[in-house]
Amino acid sequence: MDNNPASSNLSQLAIDAALDSRWGEALKYNKQIIKLDPQNVDALNRQARVYMEMGKFNLSKKYYGEVIRIDPYNPIAQKNLKIIKSFKPNGQNGLAHNVFSKLSPTLFLQEPGKTKIVNLLKVCEPQKLSKAFCGMKVNMIIKNRRITIVDEGGSYLGVLPDDVNYSLLRLIKGGNKFDLFVKSIRVNSLAVLIKETYRSKRFKNQPSFLENSNATLTTDILTSLDQDDSDGEPEDGEEEQTV
Repeated sequence: MDNNPASSNLSQLAIDAALDSRWGEALKYNKQIIKLDPQNVDALNRQARVYMEMGKFNLSKKYYGEVIRIDPYNPIAQKNLKIIKSFKPNGQNGLAHNVFSKLSPTLFLQEPGKTKIVNLLKVCEPQKLSKAFCGMKVNMIIKNRRITIVDEGGSYLGVLPDDVNYSLLRLIKGGNKFDLFVKSIRVNSLAVLIKETYRSKRFKNQPSFLENSNATLTTDILTSLDQDDSDGEPEDGEEEQTV
């Protein structure tokens, strides 16, 4: 944790830079934190992530390894070390291509009626947001007619806009199935790609997402963020359904 004021300020600068894809600045700020506190796990994880984004997998592996040495059960380091091991060097100075270039080229291919890009509302705080990455698969949790988006570890990321929320509930109840992936990340903003993976007989001739009409799912792709509302995290004691 970043407990002293200087480290905390640098930490926020590093997070903001990473969320805005300013990797060079993020690298600089994290280096300063690590110099002040060599065992700062958060900074080490962030530094490893920056190198991962830059395609410098050997350096990323080094910093994640340092995290594991300090905190053997750190889930972030464990998960990303597995990702790194799944990629092969490209022969250029032992470095691999950027992790995102290894994603299927069709992942973000938009198909009329089957895909939609939506900005989440009530997005989680930047510290948690900085751990997400483009192409990361996310899940839906349905509780009290509200769809909450979480990462694969169950950590809260945000909620869908009301119109998308209610339409997806109807489609899911009718048998349709969907996959969701992180499309883009910015400071206080997270966009997801919703992709129809199965269409039930009930909706055989009905697309999940309609463009340029007055249908329920025709909100602008970039929905306004509502930062003044509550964080939208599920309340205790209510039934949940993970989709």
